[in-house]
This record gives sequence, structure tokens and C-alpha cells, in this order.
Amino acid sequence: MEKNKKVSVSALAASALALIFQCVYPTVFIKWIVPLYAVCVLLAAGIAFLLFSALFTAKEAQKPVAKALIGCAVFTAVLMGITPLVNNVIFGAVAPWGSVLTNAVLMLAFWLVMLRLIRKASGAGLKWKPLICLLLVLIGFPVTVLTTAPNVKATGFIVLDTPKNYAARMQTIDIYENTMETAVPQTEVYDRIMDHLKAPLPEGKTEKKVLVLGWDGCRADAMALTQQRRAVDMLLADGGKAYVAYCGGANYPAPITQETATMEGWTTMFTGMWGVDGHGVTGFDKNVRTSKVNGFFTTAIEDGLIDSSAFCFSWSGHLETYKDEIAYDKANNINAAWLFSEGEEGGEGDDGTFEKAMGELQKPDCPDLLFTIFEYCDYYGHTYGFWGETPEYVEAFRRSNETGAQLINAVKARPTYDTEDWLILISSDHGGYVRGHGGDTLMERMMFIVTNK
Repeated sequence: MEKNKKVSVSALAASALALIFQCVYPTVFIKWIVPLYAVCVLLAAGIAFLLFSALFTAKEAQKPVAKALIGCAVFTAVLMGITPLVNNVIFGAVAPWGSVLTNAVLMLAFWLVMLRLIRKASGAGLKWKPLICLLLVLIGFPVTVLTTAPNVKATGFIVLDTPKNYAARMQTIDIYENTMETAVPQTEVYDRIMDHLKAPLPEGKTEKKVLVLGWDGCRADAMALTQQRRAVDMLLADGGKAYVAYCGGANYPAPITQETATMEGWTTMFTGMWGVDGHGVTGFDKNVRTSKVNGFFTTAIEDGLIDSSAFCFSWSGHLETYKDEIAYDKANNINAAWLFSEGEEGGEGDDGTFEKAMGELQKPDCPDLLFTIFEYCDYYGHTYGFWGETPEYVEAFRRSNETGAQLINAVKARPTYDTEDWLILISSDHGGYVRGHGGDTLMERMMFIVTNK
């Protein structure tokens, strides 16, 4: 094969691979799909090898393959190394679009330089073929930009959703009985429920009842959305109280001892323990996903405080976290119902959770302890951003309140309501930052507890 033909084939093959790379890499990096990321590394290496091979072949250099391998290794290390560096150092691992665009610009610049060098080394023999290469690369660049566009909004979160602005927003909320500095631990949910069940019945009351409205991923500063907090205001109007609370095992700014995440947060509420030396689920050991101890769904029945309990949820992860307790209840005939609603979290799943909870409340002998978890805020937070300035997150908070208000009204509509001593509590498992949670930022660690008494 003549020299210019080899050069042309190598350059065209590299351009085709580059088009594939630029179309696939943004999604792979933003969503961090590890197996495909490895494929992208191989693609980048293949692209660099083919281009350097074309260059050294055009120059008629000695040992072109060896030199191409060296150039390939250097370029791949720089290209695939600089994007995580940009992501972690500049953007704090929360705006991967910046890293992806940095990668695309580097790729484009590398391409232009290499095509220029190859063209110069080949003379006039290549004719129009470099234009085809350039066209393929230029097609890939706008695809990269369009793919990253939905993630660009994260920049606003980083600039505006800071600890300072979060603290200022919290100061505008007048319903909390305490401050972030005096936030109560997440275990307070367990304590309040157990204290209520153990307390003597008020005069005229014959039965203890508990309803918990769990709003997964709802931030404490969402309470600033005063026009959207119907369920919260209903409890406060009944003489209730609202408190700032913290998750993660320690109040800000002390280091967290467990991730500010779903499994860890709800398990802490169910057991009254933190993950370390408690229920065992911290999130730091990804192999530990099952709670080591039973929650109040089981223990309150075994202690004779209640006759029945029910947990309504739509996130399948709970089936893994509490699988030992579910098996224990079944083996020991514990009257605890684990009511899973399969469906899209934040959509069909939450609809199922609502329907199951409403059905339980309408039973003459409803569960003495009914715990519900709605995914609206978490689902839309992950999709659009955990922030009160995000319209979708505001809508998620509104839907949580509307759903909660309907369940509260269902409690008050019970024919036996006047003889039942109800504790109604609203809380969340964690907050969120940009489109995620699990870390130690103030925005992820602050949550809340609202009760009717």
C-alpha cells in the first residue's frame, strides 16, 4: 500500500472513531458508566495511535509503530486524565459537563494540529481527504455540546447554592424552633415515635396511632416555599412544632460518619441508631446494604406497644435493606405489612404508595404505626436539581405537601378519630446538592422534623 494511501486510511479510521467517541463519551462521563468509560479510554487510545501512525508514516520515520504507541500513551493519559482533574478540582465533581467540554476542546485542538502536520508531511497527495476527517470531527463537537447542555444548569447551583446562601435562606424561615447550629439528630424521629407510644393515653383516648410522612430528599430550606407547604402548615396549625435536624451521624461541620443517603437515613430513623456501632449501614462499605437490627415496625409490636404496623414505599432498595426484618416478621407472625409499590420513582411508584396508605387509613382497624415514603423530591432532585429555585423541585415539594394533606385529612375523617391518640410526623432522610447527595455539604446534611404535637 503506497504511503499516502496508508496515511489516508489511518486518518479516516481515526476520524470515524473520534465521531463515535464524541457522541458517546459525554453521557458515559456524566452518568459515570464505568464499563463504557473503559471502552472510551480504548477509543481515545485507538484514535491517538491511528493519528500518530499516519503522521510518522507520512514523515517516513523509522519505527513508526513504536513512535505511534508512545504518542498514543502520552495523549491518552493527558486527555483521559485531565477531565477528571477538571471535574474534581474546578467543578467539585458536580458539573461534569465542564470536564466533557474540556475534553471535546482538547480533542478538537489535537485533531486540527495533527491534520495540519499530516497534511504538511504528505504534501499534495492527500488532496481533499483531510477535509472529510475534519468534517467527521466537527460533526462530533456539536453532538458533545448538545449532550452536555442539560447538565449546564448545575453551574448555577454551584455559584448560587452555597453554604452561605443556604444559611441565609434558612434564616428567612420562621417555623423552626431551633437553628442549624442546634439541630437535633435524625434519631429524634425514632425517639418521638417511641415516646408517643409509651406515654399514657390522654383522657377519652383508647388507642395510640402514628402516621409518618417521609419525603425522600427534601431539603430543610424547602420550607421557605411558603405557598407550597400545605401539609406542614396543617400540622403547625394544630399546635405542632418544626425542628431543624441533621443526618450523616454528626452535625455540620463535623465529619460525617455515614453517607447522607437513603438507606442510611431511613434506617437511622427506624432504629434510633447511627450506622457506626448501630444498624451497620453507613454507605462507606458498599457491600453492607442490609440493616443488622430490626426497626420499630417489629420491635414496637414485640414490646406490646402496638398491635400492627405498615410501611408503604416505592424504592426497591428498601427490600434489600430490610430483607432480614421482613423475613423475621414472616417467620414469627409479626403483624407488620411491607407494602411495596412497583413503578417509576416519583411517578407511578408514589401514586401506588399514596393509594396503599389511603387504603390502610380507611380501614376501621388501620395499622397503629403507618410509615410512608414519597420519592417526589428525591426523584426530581436527581433529575433537575435539589434546589428551591428549580421549578421541578418546587413542584415536587408541592406534590409532597398535597399528598400529605390528603392523608392527614383521611386521618381526621376516621369515624374513630376522636378516640385515637395520633402522632403525625413529617420528615426527610437527607437533603441534596446539585443533582446528588451522600456527601458532607451543609445542603445535604440538613433535614427537618415536623410534628402535630
